[in-house]
Amino acid sequence: MAWASIIGQQAEVERLQQAIVRGRLPQALLLTGSDGAGTLAVAIAFARVVNCTSPITGQGAIDACGECRSCMQAATLQHPDIRIITSLPSGKADTEEDLPTAVVDELSALLRTVAEDPYETLALANASQIRIAQIRELKRMLSLSSVQAGRRIVIIHHADELNNEAANAFLKTLEEPHSDVTIIMTSQYPERLPATIVSRCQEMFLPPVADEHIIEYLMRMHDSTRAEAELITQFCEGSITRAREFLAEDMQAERTEAIDLLRASLRGRDHRLKLMDVIEGVAEGRDRIRTVRLLTLIALWLRDARAVASSGTTDNIANVDQQEAVMRFAETFGKADLSSALRSIERAVRDVRRNVSIQLVVLSCMLEIRRLLLSSATPSKVKAA
Repeated sequence: MAWASIIGQQAEVERLQQAIVRGRLPQALLLTGSDGAGTLAVAIAFARVVNCTSPITGQGAIDACGECRSCMQAATLQHPDIRIITSLPSGKADTEEDLPTAVVDELSALLRTVAEDPYETLALANASQIRIAQIRELKRMLSLSSVQAGRRIVIIHHADELNNEAANAFLKTLEEPHSDVTIIMTSQYPERLPATIVSRCQEMFLPPVADEHIIEYLMRMHDSTRAEAELITQFCEGSITRAREFLAEDMQAERTEAIDLLRASLRGRDHRLKLMDVIEGVAEGRDRIRTVRLLTLIALWLRDARAVASSGTTDNIANVDQQEAVMRFAETFGKADLSSALRSIERAVRDVRRNVSIQLVVLSCMLEIRRLLLSSATPSKVKAA
């Protein structure tokens, strides 16, 4: 089953199935959206379905059987009529045939990984351009007869990485379509593609994956707890790829670190010295991406406190496994200007991304949060929160 590998994107998958069933296959399809939304996954699934020799059909839907020879070849990306073109490393090699053995091995390993999980990142090290020689080789290949019965599918991954010469040559290929060929381009940055190329394609945008689909994926495929999956989902912005990357991070430990920092900022006497000690420990060896994540975790906690203070329930909080702690925090600081505290974090995130000193930004932010939260808190409750 090819479409089973797609996470979310039900409406888009249904549109493609209807096109296949009705025999209205596009000659050029541009899939836009983030890699993590599944552009490459959808392209590969489409290629598998249209080349299946015994497709499963019914009620306007169609899927690959998963058992015919074509499906077996496509499942490992070894199908002779399915070709993936991606950027090559800088150097003298202009086509895959010219690549050094080590790079060929790297590419082969990447394709095997993508065949197993189409949400894996497909990018060679130090590769940033699709070159004219690759497009010339593609044109030569398309001039030949297909190897097997079916439809030839060419997937140009990250088509916005076509260099100027390659883009001009590719435009000519689009202007001379073949009846048995579909060219699928994927792009996170379609605005970088020449308008002349975009205008010759049927464009389909893949939106960010819904949170519930990502949570279910993390629990089913990576044995995440629901609490962990929900926490990761707050950061991945609808991207399966980013969600997978966050699995390598100890998000629970990072949240503990973030809340410890928040509580340190709310201590009594000598709070500046104590806060500086905590911030120095936090900042040591921390890059800007992790610092932004730390600040965002604090923001999530404050948003949860605001939601609890407003509704009196924990129904809509992100930190679902910390309901009691969030409730206590909301009881103490719920009347504070939490919206201004959140805006302070937003400014801090912008400053971190602008390369302002991490220690200075975090210290200023936490002192501002302290001022806002303690202004309306009952002193006797602060310690308990």
